[in-house]
Amino acid sequence: MLNLIIKDIAIQKKTLLYALLYSIFAPIAFFSKGPSGFGLYVLSPVVTAYMLISFAVSYDEKNKSEIVLNSLPLKRKDIVLSKYISVFVFAFIGIIYSILVGFIGKATGLPMFAASISLLNIILVLTSVCIFTSIFFPVYFKFGYIKMNFFNVILFMSFLFVPTATIEYATSNPNNVLVQKINYFINNTSSFTQNSLAIIICLIIFLISLMISIRIYKNKEF
Repeated sequence: MLNLIIKDIAIQKKTLLYALLYSIFAPIAFFSKGPSGFGLYVLSPVVTAYMLISFAVSYDEKNKSEIVLNSLPLKRKDIVLSKYISVFVFAFIGIIYSILVGFIGKATGLPMFAASISLLNIILVLTSVCIFTSIFFPVYFKFGYIKMNFFNVILFMSFLFVPTATIEYATSNPNNVLVQKINYFINNTSSFTQNSLAIIICLIIFLISLMISIRIYKNKEF
């Protein structure tokens, strides 16, 4: 299983470079969007993880890797599990990129690099990637990457723009009933409780998605 994860990283040298360039671009492009550091420490790692996930399955489909893998003494369950575990590896690559860019960027004195990464940033990255994966992989294992291209574009655009649009809406409409309830919950609940709740919900969704994907892949014909 570890070799499958290493394989997904090794085949993406160019993608890793593009992801690093995006980590430099994101804090500049999204500096005025959302809280301080959002572009660099949240959006950038999420997009990096998305890029690595998407290109990994794209390469698999292009090179018909699934046919080869299923001819080897590998359990289909392990093939699916390796994809889900690799998500966290990709997310941490994105986080490391953002930390490095932020560290170097601070030396420039530019305001978009002034913030530092926080525990909340990391939790937002991991929960976002978990939710994305939970939607992406069952569809991928059912239809394949090529057939889900249009769906993939919509999913990517949603994860790219919905969070920033939501933050902007909440900031511009503080008197909205739903916004007030969310603010009340945030202001009257400890950070530990909020983070724990977010992690638990995402892990439940993630595990349900994993079981669905395993079931789909076990019954798939090649």
